[in-house]
Amino acid sequence: MSAITRSRTAGVANGVAKHGCAAVHVASETGEGERTRFRARLTSVIVGVTGASGRLGRLVIDALLDRGVPVESVVPISRTRVDDRTRFGDFERPQTLNEALQGVDRLLVISALGTGDMVGAHRAAFEAAARTGVRRIVFTSMQNPVRDNPFPPAAIYLHSEADLTAVGVPSTILRNALYADLRADLASCYARDGRWTTNLGDGGHAFVTRADCAAAAAAALCDDGHEGRTYDVTGPVLVTADDYVALVRERTGADIERDDVDDDAYERHRAAFTVDPANAGTFELFTGTGRAIREGHLCVLGDGVHALTGHEPRPLQDLL
Repeated sequence: MSAITRSRTAGVANGVAKHGCAAVHVASETGEGERTRFRARLTSVIVGVTGASGRLGRLVIDALLDRGVPVESVVPISRTRVDDRTRFGDFERPQTLNEALQGVDRLLVISALGTGDMVGAHRAAFEAAARTGVRRIVFTSMQNPVRDNPFPPAAIYLHSEADLTAVGVPSTILRNALYADLRADLASCYARDGRWTTNLGDGGHAFVTRADCAAAAAAALCDDGHEGRTYDVTGPVLVTADDYVALVRERTGADIERDDVDDDAYERHRAAFTVDPANAGTFELFTGTGRAIREGHLCVLGDGVHALTGHEPRPLQDLL
């Protein structure tokens, strides 16, 4: 293969024909008259992306377009306008979803963090998809959603995964790790303060980039063979507190101290950190999240990124 050509907005560009979700191999003609044949399996489908105005949703749309899905086959669904093709859809207002999902063949349901009733919100999306004839649902869940996991949303995802199965639409579950992007954003705060207060103990977590989560979601939407599967979408290694401090020191040059505290002291730290204007735009881990990592509930190393996309996930240090 000599070149891969893709177009975000045009149906035909550089010899690439219009198509929907497809395994795009090659479309090019090299110098000196040498031709490279391109073979692509074309599947005309309409792909809906909920939460399309969020950071993950926008990255998923980019990943779909990068895979050769024509822009007219991608339907952004959001409470906030993304572009002229955005359909209004609100999980907390189920009556809006029937119209939003009309004609959609495959649907990505990005989990609705921050809503009042997340279980009900997810269920509304799944049931609307079933009513409107969606043929495949991909759902972004979380690692190890079991009853004894102290990670705050664990019980929500436990119920939502069961609700997804119950609606009877073929589905794929992506259990995404925590975002490496957030840990990279926080590194500058810790470097500035010279201190990182944590309740992680000796636990480790395989932080994953949003971009890798988006690429995995796009693959699950476009490629066949993922129905009925659950993937752990993680970074390449478990990162411990020691590892993280070493990375921050190396990449920022700051000699930060690590302050290990219990959950009560961490909750006080987190409350103060959150209201400090200097930390605006960052998000410190929930106390329960640190406990879950410390106790091993979120120490999962999965192969979801590679299994779905064929490439290895990016490590946290790439973002620092």
